[in-house]
Amino acid sequence: MDELNEDERAMVELVRDFVNREVKPVVRELEHANTYPGKLIEQMKQLGIFGLAIPEPWGDAQVSTSCYARITEELARGWMSLAGAMGGHTVVAKLLLAFGTEEQKRAYLPRMATGELRATMALTEPGGGSDLQALRTSARRVKGDGPGGTGGGSPPCAERVGEASSTCPSSATRAWRAASSPSRTTGSRLRRCWASARAKGSRR
Repeated sequence: MDELNEDERAMVELVRDFVNREVKPVVRELEHANTYPGKLIEQMKQLGIFGLAIPEPWGDAQVSTSCYARITEELARGWMSLAGAMGGHTVVAKLLLAFGTEEQKRAYLPRMATGELRATMALTEPGGGSDLQALRTSARRVKGDGPGGTGGGSPPCAERVGEASSTCPSSATRAWRAASSPSRTTGSRLRRCWASARAKGSRR
């Protein structure tokens, strides 16, 4: 870890200790029970993990790419699902940083940096797995449907997922785009989606 500074080395060690102490003793039970790891996610928030790729002025714990990779390795060593939760969140943060309006950055990035708001992507469908080129789901706003939109196509749980809603392929290039759609989706709904998706995957 010679390329990391002292603070980054300490962060990697902190995550390593978290994985050894909190994750590894419970991961088998959570995995087999298809249980959403709410307690572990809360601990990751406290460690600042969800803000590691969000720079000032929206966050205050951005680390180097090398440090981010080391922390991802440590999380994956304990449970790949936790590394995935961090990775999906970071992809959305990077998209906001690169393409978001100033209003969107102010609204989302500070809360994403603390983990108060967690972002993810809905990119799995029954007919195509996670093949981005085969996605059929679309996102559109429907009058009278509240702050969110509804999805067309065949998403099992992709209509409303946290603060992001659905994806759609273009007819010409099959390029993937995401539509931001804040919603009132509850944690219990997300946990049901998690369990449903896991169950479908285990039967393939």
